[in-house]
Order: sequence, then structure tokens, then C-alpha cells
Amino acid sequence: MIPLSFVQRRTWFLHQLEGAETWNISAAFRLTGHLDEAALVAALRDVVERHEILRTTYLTDDDGEPYQQILPMADAWEQVRVPVVEVTPESESAAVDEAVAHWFDLTAEIPLRARLLRSGPQEHVLVLVIHHIASDGSSGAPLARDLAAAYNARLDGRAPQWEPLPVQYKDFTMWQREVLGDLADPGSLGAQQVEYWRKELDGVPQPLNLPLDRPRSVETSTDGDAVAIPVAAEVMTGLQKLADGRGLTMSMVMQAALGVLLSKLGGGEDIPIGTPIAGRTDEALNDLIGCFVNNLVIRMDLSGDPTFADLLAQVRNKALTAYEHQDVPFEVLVEQLNPDRSAAYRPFFQVMCGWQNTEKWSLELAGLDVEYRQALLATTQVDVFFSMTTDESGALRGDISYATQLFDRDTMQDMAARYARVLEQLAANPDVPVGDVDVLIAGEREQLVEDVNDTAEPTLEGGLVAAVRRQAEAVPEALAIISEQESLTYRELEARSNRLAHWLADRGVGPESLVAVCLPRTVNLLVALLAVLKSGGAYVPIDPDHPRSRIDFVLDQAKPALVLDADTLDAADYANYPDSAPEVAVRPENTQYVIYTSGSTGTPKGVTIPRGAVANFLAATRRRFPLSASDRMLFSTTVSFDMANTELYLPFVCGATMVLAQKDTVTDPSAMVELLRRHEVTVVQATPGFWQLLLTHEPQAAKGLRIITGAEAVPVRLAETLAEQAAEVGNWYGPSETTTWSTMAPVKAGAGVAIGSPIGNTQVYVLDARLHPVPRGVQGELYIAGAGVARGYQDRPELTAERFVASPFGPAGTRMYRTGDLVRWNKEGHLEYLARTDHQVKVRGFRIELGEIEHVLAGHPGVAQAAVVVRENQQGDKRIVGYVVPEAGAEAPADDLLAELSEHLRGRLPEYMVPSSLIPLAQIPLTPNGKLDRQALPSEHTPAVTGQAPRNSFEEKLCAVFRELLDKEHVGVDDDFFALGGHSLLATRLSVRIRKEFEVDLPLRTIIKFPTVAELAALLLAGAVPDEVANPFGVVLPLNSDPGTGKKPLWFFHGGGGLGWAYFSFVTHVKDRQAYALQSRGADGTAPLVESVDEMVDHFIEEMLKVQPEGPFNLVGWSYGGTLVQAIAEGLDRRGHEIAITAILDSQPGGQGWSEIHRNKTVDDYRDELEDFFGQYIGTGNQQDFLDNMSKVLANNTNLMMDWESPVYRGDVVFFHATLKDEMYAHLWKPYILGTIEEHDVAATHHEMNLPGPVAEVFEVLNRKLADLA
Repeated sequence: MIPLSFVQRRTWFLHQLEGAETWNISAAFRLTGHLDEAALVAALRDVVERHEILRTTYLTDDDGEPYQQILPMADAWEQVRVPVVEVTPESESAAVDEAVAHWFDLTAEIPLRARLLRSGPQEHVLVLVIHHIASDGSSGAPLARDLAAAYNARLDGRAPQWEPLPVQYKDFTMWQREVLGDLADPGSLGAQQVEYWRKELDGVPQPLNLPLDRPRSVETSTDGDAVAIPVAAEVMTGLQKLADGRGLTMSMVMQAALGVLLSKLGGGEDIPIGTPIAGRTDEALNDLIGCFVNNLVIRMDLSGDPTFADLLAQVRNKALTAYEHQDVPFEVLVEQLNPDRSAAYRPFFQVMCGWQNTEKWSLELAGLDVEYRQALLATTQVDVFFSMTTDESGALRGDISYATQLFDRDTMQDMAARYARVLEQLAANPDVPVGDVDVLIAGEREQLVEDVNDTAEPTLEGGLVAAVRRQAEAVPEALAIISEQESLTYRELEARSNRLAHWLADRGVGPESLVAVCLPRTVNLLVALLAVLKSGGAYVPIDPDHPRSRIDFVLDQAKPALVLDADTLDAADYANYPDSAPEVAVRPENTQYVIYTSGSTGTPKGVTIPRGAVANFLAATRRRFPLSASDRMLFSTTVSFDMANTELYLPFVCGATMVLAQKDTVTDPSAMVELLRRHEVTVVQATPGFWQLLLTHEPQAAKGLRIITGAEAVPVRLAETLAEQAAEVGNWYGPSETTTWSTMAPVKAGAGVAIGSPIGNTQVYVLDARLHPVPRGVQGELYIAGAGVARGYQDRPELTAERFVASPFGPAGTRMYRTGDLVRWNKEGHLEYLARTDHQVKVRGFRIELGEIEHVLAGHPGVAQAAVVVRENQQGDKRIVGYVVPEAGAEAPADDLLAELSEHLRGRLPEYMVPSSLIPLAQIPLTPNGKLDRQALPSEHTPAVTGQAPRNSFEEKLCAVFRELLDKEHVGVDDDFFALGGHSLLATRLSVRIRKEFEVDLPLRTIIKFPTVAELAALLLAGAVPDEVANPFGVVLPLNSDPGTGKKPLWFFHGGGGLGWAYFSFVTHVKDRQAYALQSRGADGTAPLVESVDEMVDHFIEEMLKVQPEGPFNLVGWSYGGTLVQAIAEGLDRRGHEIAITAILDSQPGGQGWSEIHRNKTVDDYRDELEDFFGQYIGTGNQQDFLDNMSKVLANNTNLMMDWESPVYRGDVVFFHATLKDEMYAHLWKPYILGTIEEHDVAATHHEMNLPGPVAEVFEVLNRKLADLA
């Protein structure tokens, strides 16, 4: 058998993975004049006979290994045809598209197809299509040359008289292996070249950061489009002169320019791009049709801000060295280097740059005028492909092919214009630093710097103190504050704060004096804050619930003139001081407060905010989010968190009422909901984390409210919920250093989540490392200037100079704050938050420097090293996780050390900074350059012991197959096929072995997406039963072995088809209790089917009680089973049994939508659906009989459900949404659930809920609940 060449193997594999039309190479020729169709057919047959590769098919042996089969010409003869299609000028283009989209069956068809489109006796278009497995870009010229020679000969009535080819493609295939040698031999050419590429590609960024319009999907799509690159004619002259003068090829010049562009578009300083080379390293190959092309990786280092000239020299050296190591095919590199695999992007590079200098297609047919025209499929094999060449006049031409899954056309048109800008600047001045290259297009700078920052508006006259005085004069008896203990009118608030202000002034408090305010959230706190301001002083807010050590640190750093705590205030005798305000001269530049935030060095830092900044913030907030006198706004945020400013002061400047919530109320969702209702609160500001907690307890908690949220990223699902319920929602953004809020965006249903545009007198800039504006859609760091910018950090001049920098966009002396937040401008003109540049994060709205927590952890004598990360689940819930390496020789057991560390942390950090879990490690993982590799830190759920043993017969068989194919002694169920050394061809063999072992066809795409034993077993179990199950069709189906813990079992309920087999993939997450599935009576094809849903429910309850006579019961149902589970819970409850968990997985109530979807379906329709959804996974001996019976059960179950209405259940339900679909069902259950509906999102479609990822998300929630149950 003839093996495939390496590039053919890769093409063959991707053909199986993605579909054949993606890999077609095509051309079209307009033929004007008299065409001899018979001569054309004969000529094509001559060409196919001359080139064996054009009559080769591709088969696989018993192990799944592909090989070439060269057909004798007699067998290929009938396949060489030129069908004629009549077209009109209007239909011609569509006919060309149809022709080039031919789907090749490589096992049976030769890889060449031709079609003739005839629009008139003298007008034809010849379309040639060749599969890439048999051709490449350099094959067009010999194909056209040979076809022309053969046609012209046949016109003369003779066979073509050409020189025999010196070699055929099969010879190249064998020669390639001989040249490379044994890769296991370090002295072989192949091994030496692989070693070069191993070093060159070590640590290459994957994937490259690109300005995507849409997030990467879990799988790539080959759908593509192309745009032209508009390059001025004179640019080519300058580039050619540059290349000639520096010994460069034009390919090198284009690559360097692309590296600069990608870096400027957010790619960073390490830029890998792919570049195709012909791969015809021997003259004997020049006239051969075949796939010889190879891909090289050119990795550019743009660190240190090199000039264009420096980068060109670097690219030249890289390219020449790459050419010296081009013999090893890219496909071999992927197998040998075994990078982390993902179905979402290509390995090593996602962007390519090609210089097309191959000989053009030139078809010279006697008696015909021939015009070549491109005939391209709308596909792409990489994210972006820059293709450059020169036309007949020598002008530079190019286009960008791109993945439409990731990019919009206008984005790519902008990218093309930006590339042209880079080429222009390169041609004009190669000595410019690449960091100063401008990639903004016409009008973009003005828009990004000036237009978005046209925010001038009036500020709050006289500041906060004057605003409160005006309210006291205008509406003295209006309620200013409502609290549980007491309430104050504006007159009382003004008078009491004035008296305390006099008392403070008598003790020396005045402008720039600091007063520490350490009071609980009571009316006295508001009085104290206003009193400090009225005395001319500034306050330092301190939460009295913080650890004593942190309070002492703040006091030591701030050195306040006075501390106002509960004891001091109780002892203060200020009742007899005047009710009028003290006469104090203050300026906008004077300090209003100093607030201490988390610091990366382990010590909090004090941010100094002037009065003018607060006045501007309040005026801008009032303008964007005005309150009326009838509004009541909740005050629930700790005073040491600057987000509290909105709640503290916005009601006062608007004449509204503040409703004050005590600490115990804030931490109790039930009490909070009751408070909101009792006091008729209309406006609530809270972090996303708080809203998620509140909505989990009370799903309608946001109904009718006006809402401000912010301080951390808002999950999309939460934003949708708030927008649907609330009267108004604003997502606000801003760091403490720019006075609470700096930007704002309204939140609308279906509009996504942005942080908006700047508030009044505020300027925002998205900049690169050299403070140049970055283009729209490109990630950059956010800088904020304007009236809200703080004076700096208290007594920290070096840190102030680092974070508060001179602005290049305003008048001299203008400063801007470097936020450390990575953002981008979206197409709607709003900012979108992306990530942090450092390790500062926000959890529940609190800004946290992970370094501060690491510093405290490392300060414990039992800890040698520490690392801290934030983990986030699908619902957007964030939690801090700490990792510690114990000191060598530590005697305390790990559990004891972790308990000590928890106490250690709680004594030194606020509660919101204490990690939710601590994980001991033998060592901290490092990147190749010795830095902490945060990505490699294990999740909390990673098993402590690797190589977990198989838990069922499916996993046992798969482990054995893995061991055999990968030549490994040990394989655990969590081991990844590719991480163990698997590659594309071995994955093909794995697919073959799975087919043999389980009678199931798993596509290669599925194996790549789910590469572990556990995941593959779960997929197989979606349609089959482990060998050890005695009766797979029984009504009560045991899903696992009883672990003997005595805990109450977990009950699962069948889907519409009546079987609970899908739940075998669920119970890998059930460790400590028995699990059962309830299945339809009659699923075995013998017993009678039930005649009503009520009969089904009663029957199931009877069967359950035989196994578990008393509660509490744990119930789970997906799809149809979710509808059942609620009815089962109601039935058990009605019989007096306790229900612990009722979990509904993306189901709707009985009667709700069932009829509209299913009313007119037949049993055959149901059978077709079952085969579509589950056919590839079903591995029973007689699949057809199985599907026939299952479809009858499905039809019966569904018909019964159409006109049946779910009962009303008085208990609670946990509901899991499948979010990758349009329909949401949770709200449909409200009439049928009297208790709470706790909602969770799962990133899946409805039919993917039993796949490994979604199941893991479901059990992340359920196992937390089960952990507390007997």
C-alpha cells in the first residue's frame, strides 16, 4: 500500500473533520470562440493519464490508516467527463459557485472535476475543481500547460507528444520519508529539524489575540469571505526599493508589516504567523501536479520597540533559518510537538501571510480567446489569510480571506485599510519605531480622542454641603433618612450635622484635616460624614467590622487628627452647638475623603479625592440618573467601599429619601427583600454579585426598581434578567481613583453588556503601551482624565507618579489615571470591559489585589510559597482560591495547616478578601520563563491523585484502547488523548477502535472536542448501557453501585423516549450515594404503555417507595423528565414525604408548548428525530428494532403530555437553563411552583445537557446541595 505524504495525511484528516468542499482548489476560464468539446474531454483524459495523482483515491486499512490507491486509466476513464450546463449571463456566477462547491468522496472519486457552462455558441466558461489532497497553488501552471498542449494536439487529431514525467507523486511520498529518516533517531534530518522547531515554537501564544467581533466557538467553522487591500501604486516602488537594498524578498517585507499590524491590533509582542512555501525542493517536481506545499511559522519578537528596519532584519534571519528547516512538514511538527489542542483554533498560528509568486494559470487553446477568472469558495482554513501579489503592471495587489464565524466584513475592510497604512509608513520611513506606527484610519483619531470626550457640563454648585443646605431650606420636613432605629428630616439632618461640625471645628478640624470615621451603618454615620465636610475637614471611612489589624494599619498610615467611632460620638457633647453651619472657606481642590483600597504590595493605599471631584460626580450622576422627591434609595454598601458615595449622597442632592439597611439585613436576602417592600424602595445600587444572591432568593426582587449596578463585570444572563424586570438599569464603571463612577451604559434586554461612555467633564482614552489611541474594536488600556481624577495616593509619591500620568491629549498639566483595565470601543460607541493588565480583580464589587492576599499567605511561617487566583463559574459567580506550598519539613498535616491559614487570613484581611478555598501543592507551576503559570493551577475540583481508575465497563474498555494506541502503561479516566501524545492520525485509529468495541460511530470532531476517557465514555453512555447492568429496560434502573454510605439515593427521570440511559453520564459525579433512573413501562417492547401522565406518576412513586420507603427524596429530571420530576415531587409531598432536592433541567410544564411543537407528528417523525439526535451514539445489537420501539414510547409519552397540566407544587425547585437556545422556560413554572425557583445557567443547547461539560456544571451546583444532606 502506498502511504500518504505528510501534507496529504493532514488534508485527509481535515477533510474527514470539516467537509470536502473546504479543501477544493478551483479556477474558471472564459472561452470565446469555437470550442471542440470532444477534444476538451479527450485532453482532460490525457492529463489524468499523465498525472497519477489525478486518478488516485484514498482508502483506509483495518486500523484506520489511510493509503493511496492509483486507479488504472481504464477505471478512471468514465469519471473524466465535462458535463455542459446551459446558463444565462445572470445565472452564470451562481453556476460557477455551484461547480466549485463539489463535495469529493475521496474513497471513490478521482480528485478532479470539470464543468462547462454555455451561454452561447461561442461563449463558454470552463470550471476546473481539484481537491487539495491532489494539488496546490503551484499545480495550476503545469495543469493548464498540459491541458492546453493536449487540447491543441487533439484538435490536430493526435495524442500529445510531451516528455514523460521524471517522477510521479507516489515517488515523492516515498522519497519524503526516506529523506526525513526515523524521527526517533536524533541524528536523522527529520529529528534535527523537529528539534529546531521545538525550540523556536516553545511558549508560542495560543491563540493569538485578535480583534474578534464574536467570541471563538468551541469549534472552528470554515465559512469565509474576502476583502481587497487598497494599496496605492507608489507604495510598491518604495517597498521594492527597500527590499532590494536590504537583501529581502517581498514575502519578508509583507510578513514584517503584518507583524506590526497584528501587534498594534492587540496581538502583543510575540507574533507568530504562518507562511506557505511551495515545497518543491527538487527540479523534478516542477512539472508535477500534486500537494507539496508546506507551512512555516515566522515568529516575530516586537519587544523593546524595534524600528521597522530592525524588525525586517529579524524577519529575514527567521525566514532564512526556517527555509533551512523546511523539509519537515508542518503536519509532522504538530504531531511531534503536540501543542495543546483545541477545536476552536489552529495550532501554532491563526494568521497567515502569503506572497503569490507562482507561475500563473495560462491556458492557451487554439482558436479561443481565454480569460482567467478567479473561482473561489467562500471558505478559509485559518482565522485570517493575507494574500499579496503584483499584477501585470507591477502594482501591489492583495486580499484578506477571513473566518466569518469570527469577523464582520466592515471589521476586515478596516483591517485591510490599516495594513495598507502600515505598508505606506514602512515604504516611507523604515527607521520609525514600530510602536509609533499609526494604524488609525481616516477620521478615527478625532472620533476616539475628541468626539467621545465632548462632555463639558455644569458641576454641582457649592458642592455637597451646599446641596444638602439647599434641600433643608427647600423641603425641611421631607424625610432625608429612614432607618430601623430612627429617621431624620432634611431639617434635622442639617441641624445635627451642623452642631457636630462646630464640635469638630473646636477640636482643630479644618481644611486638609483628616478625621477617621469608624461607625456602623446608622444615622450617626451620615451625620458624622456631613459634619466632617462642614467643618472643612476630610474623612477617612473605616468599616468597624474589618479586622483590628487592618483598622490599625489605616489609622497608622492616615494619621487622622481625630477618630470618630461609636465611643467618641457617644461621649461627644455637641447638643448645645449652633444649628447653623460653621463659616469655613473651602475650595474644590481641598480633600473630601481619603479611602483605602487593596494594594498589590500587600499594603492598602489611600486615595485622596478632592471636593470638586465629588461635586462633579454627583452632578453627572444626577444628570444621567435623576431621582425625584418621591424616590427612596437604598443605602447598603459599606462606607469603606467608594461605591457607597452614590447611595450616601445622590438622594441628598436630589431631595429624595435614603433607606438605610443594617449589616444583618444586607447579609440576609429574606430580610433585604422584606425591607425593600416595607419601605417602598424605588432605587437600588448593588454589585452584580449581590443581585445574583437576591434574585436567587426572590426571582422577582428587581421588579419595577430603578437599578444601578457595577464595580465588577455584569454577567449577560443577569443583565437580561435585570433589564426584563426593572424600570431602568444602568451599568456604571469607575475606579476609586476617578471618584466612584466615570462611565455609564444603560442595560437593555438583548443588547449585551457594556460600560458605556464618559460622564460629564470626564475623558476616557483607550491606549497602547506608548499612549497612542488604539483602533475601534482593539483591546487597549483605559486611561481616565477630567474632573473626577484623584489628587493621588496619600504619602505615596512614587506610586502616584506611576499611576497618574501626564495626558498627551489635554492642556499642559492635565493628568490621567492609568486604570489597569483592558477595554475596547465597540461598534455602538460604548466601552466594553475585557480584563485586567495586572492581577487586580473585583469580587462582589470589592477591588482586590491578589498580591495582597498572597503577601498575607506567605507571611505564615508554615508557607513557603503562595499564589491566589479568582475562579468564575458559568453563572458569573467569582470566588478567590488560594494555593500554598508548605515549608519543607513542616510537621503539621495539610488539613491542620489549611485550618491555621484560614484563621491567619481572617485575622488580617476583610472577609471579602479571604479565599473561599485553600489548596496545598507540592510546587507552584511555572511558565518556561520562570514566572508563575496561573493557568496551570488546578481547579478546586481537580482530583488530588492522577490516573483515576475506571468506574464502569465503558471506561475500562476505553482505557485499554488508549493504552494500546498510545503505548502507555497507565491511563486514567481523566487523561487527555492528545496530552498523552495522541495526534490526528491516532485519533482516526481511535475512532475505528471505538466503532469496533462499541458499534458506535464517533466523528473525529467529537473526539477532538471530548478527548478524555471519561468524556468519551459519557458520550457513549448517552445511548448505551454498561455491560454490568442486568436489565437495561427495567422501570427502576440502577445507575451505579451502592457505596454503602446509607445516604438517600438520587432519582433521575427518563426523557421523552422513556429510557434513563443518558443518566449514566451523570452518575460519574455521584460519589457517595446510590442513583436510579425511572424508565417508561413498555420500554422493553412487551409491557403495555401507560395511558395517562397521572398513571405514570403514580406508578413511578409506587416503584420508588419500594426502594426508598421514606424521604427526604432527591429528584432530578432533564427535558421530559424535568416535567415529570415536578409532578413526582408534588405527588410525594401530597403523600406526606419530605423532598430535599427537586432539580429541573431545561424543561417546560405539561401542556406548555407541547401541542404547538408535536401535535401533527407521526411515529415515523419521532423515529427520524431519534435517529438524528442519538443514532450515532446508540450501540445496541439491533439498532433498527430498538429505534422502532423507542419511537412508539416517545410518541405515547409526548401525546399524553400535550393536554396534561402540571400540578401546583408547594416546594422549592432548582432550575437549570440551557442558554445556547432562544427559549427560556423557568418563568413558565411560576404558576406551578409556590416555593422559590433557584435558576442556574448552563452553556449548552437543550440536547447537549447530557454532554460532559454541561453535566459538570449541573453537578457543581447539585453536589454543593447534596453535601449537606444525609
